Amino acid sequence: ARSCSFELSSVRAGKIHRKCESVSCFAGGFGTSAKKNIFIFHKIRINNTKQAVVIAVVVCYRISPSPTMAISPSAHQKRPLPFESSPPSLGGEETSRPTKFAKTKKKKVSFNHAEPSRVHLFDPDNGHGVSYASRIEDNCIVIDDDDESDSDDDNHPRHQVPLTEELTVLSTIHGRQRRELRDITKLDLKTVMKYGTKSKGNFVNGDQRWKFEFGNTVYITDNTCRKEITCYKKAIDIQPAQITEEMWSNHRKALRILKNDPQLCTTHSVIIIDQSGSMKKCDVNGFRSRSDAAFGTLALDYIAEQLYQQGDEFFVDAVTIIEMNCRGSLFVHKEPMDWILFNEVLNRQKTAKPSSHGDYVASIEYAENIINNDLNSFTNIELDDIPAYMLVLLSDGAPSDKRPEHQRRRRDAICRLSEKLKSKLTVYGMGIGATGSDFEQLKYLVDAATQHGAEGQFNHAGLSPAELSTTFHTMATTMTTTRTGLLSNKTKRPKTEKRYTMRKNYNDVDLVPLRRETKNVSRWRYDNRTRPPWRKVDFLNKDARGFEVAEDPFGKGAERLAYMFYEIKKKQTGSGYEKVGKSMVAKNSIYTEDERSKEKFHTDFCRSQQKAWELALQFNRAVMKAPLLKPAKDEVSLPPPIQFLQCNVYEYEDYVGATCGLLVEKFLHGKFTKFSSNNGYVRKDDGSATIALEVGEVKLTDFLQAFSHWVYVSSSNNLLVCDLQGILNSEGIRPTFCLTDPAICSKERRYGKTDIGLSGIRNWCRTHRCSPVCRALSLPPMGNCREVAS
Repeated sequence: ARSCSFELSSVRAGKIHRKCESVSCFAGGFGTSAKKNIFIFHKIRINNTKQAVVIAVVVCYRISPSPTMAISPSAHQKRPLPFESSPPSLGGEETSRPTKFAKTKKKKVSFNHAEPSRVHLFDPDNGHGVSYASRIEDNCIVIDDDDESDSDDDNHPRHQVPLTEELTVLSTIHGRQRRELRDITKLDLKTVMKYGTKSKGNFVNGDQRWKFEFGNTVYITDNTCRKEITCYKKAIDIQPAQITEEMWSNHRKALRILKNDPQLCTTHSVIIIDQSGSMKKCDVNGFRSRSDAAFGTLALDYIAEQLYQQGDEFFVDAVTIIEMNCRGSLFVHKEPMDWILFNEVLNRQKTAKPSSHGDYVASIEYAENIINNDLNSFTNIELDDIPAYMLVLLSDGAPSDKRPEHQRRRRDAICRLSEKLKSKLTVYGMGIGATGSDFEQLKYLVDAATQHGAEGQFNHAGLSPAELSTTFHTMATTMTTTRTGLLSNKTKRPKTEKRYTMRKNYNDVDLVPLRRETKNVSRWRYDNRTRPPWRKVDFLNKDARGFEVAEDPFGKGAERLAYMFYEIKKKQTGSGYEKVGKSMVAKNSIYTEDERSKEKFHTDFCRSQQKAWELALQFNRAVMKAPLLKPAKDEVSLPPPIQFLQCNVYEYEDYVGATCGLLVEKFLHGKFTKFSSNNGYVRKDDGSATIALEVGEVKLTDFLQAFSHWVYVSSSNNLLVCDLQGILNSEGIRPTFCLTDPAICSKERRYGKTDIGLSGIRNWCRTHRCSPVCRALSLPPMGNCREVAS
């Protein structure tokens, strides 16, 4: 009253002209002063003589000079609720202040923002009192009133709605415990009753129960709506992923790979989730229980996060989930990380039933056996090539198996894994529980892992969904980084490139400075079928006595530089030399370090190229025998054969008397194209030429990808020919692929520096898509190769 600058005594001269329960959710009535510019809102009571008697003043204001009366909704509250607006929002979201307008026949309440399409008001008479309808018109709540006059009609008693604090909540021991556990106050329950929706609940022992819902809070009462039965917060509703046919196809492909080619897996996450009885506690906001929170954040922030980071790329990662209680039970065993697994984990939220004790030993030793079985399946594979492992221990407190021998067994299992895998293993300890929970054993196991060479990290997520989410997100980022490292083709040590100047046009032969070598020049060819593998052969031209090679390269690859090369002979007249035969290409390493191991450089290159040449001959024969790769009716085009160039080494003696060598092969005339690489790259050639075969219309470049697939199958999953580059000679009715400088990836890394082992095979598996040529050759989808090969 003092803030409005008037005395309450002036109100007594006014008139009570309308009850207000149909205007707002507060009990009371209007009054005006004699000056007609003061408004009072107060409690009233109808006495025996049907007169309205003022009981107490609630609030008062001055009336604005506008034709309507502007009322601040906050003025109706004795003190602010713990929610930040009116009507209060249990979710903590700030809502706009409404502006209410009082009219004679219809009361209209206007809001700045759209409200729900129906207003639910608390009915203290359980639906048996006087009701009235309400609806939304132009973002306003319109409450129909059948009274014609502004005066009270004593024959139609008004339905009064109490203030928030006047609502009765009779607590029970069970209800109080539930509220403390779920961080719900008594005032929250009153707010839910006042602003929430009311619906019939179940009958218990013949008594009707009522359910009030507002925001994400649910309050259950007895049939009088006064006694508290229980309350809880609705869980976050995580929608499952929509599974497409392509997802199912990739899922089946990944399952075959994990079963038959486990070495192609890049990461394996073994996650131990506590499912003891304490995980049933409902104290994580937004989740039904701690178990529900663990599975929910695992699905959203670990599985889905990695799937989002990878995009549409196909990759093979395995996930194993062990549920820990009095024993370790397997929920998921080496399932591919995809959207099918995401849905499985989400469904486990609803079906998981935490119970009994939380014994660490059984689950940790179970995880150790699973990882050891994996390692035993990897034969002749270096430690750098095996998958990366992550062991996650998620628990809400100290283990139930507390004996000293149990502690020793837990530690020994972690130490054995850490010593085997070293930096390939990351151990994460995650504590979920209130401040003060005992996580000393989790920290102890993480420290033991780091002391024996593994990576380790502990995080106490508390009872915050945000902390759980952040922890799982960090683990997902770690695994994505690890996966990228395994698929990368990085060298173990940095190398120094030679200094050189690239020629812009290799056709300007006469303008290229040449170096001539004629002293003790000889030509050698590599053949791994003979011992020793190097044998001396004649020059390409009978009259040749030496060679000339360009000083500057005209081409550059990942490992080599290409130079123009010519054989030379003595001039028939006069002195000197002249070029003889066709131009060729000399190749040399791009790194200065390789100059000290020229023989190994030449041997690795020639062995790879000869092996690819032999495999290409076998592939061409398989293509010719395939019925579905015959020309279609009325067609004369044949499938393109694949050929690899034969290479030789020209040995000579330099000006200081040292023996040197140059790697030389035929020069390819035409458009040089890189069709694939050893890092998973495949050239997208939508405009490639096609031929009509019995299997259908086929792109010529499909034969190159089918060649890599065929080699992998025929070698029992041990070899892969990739990094295919060269030209397509389209002259004649049968085009031919002439290729050079391939990379062969093998488990043992026996084919030089471009053999990056399982990294290259994993990368090719990640990007390969079977074509009609693969199907015509009866090549199985990736992951089922060993069975067909045998």
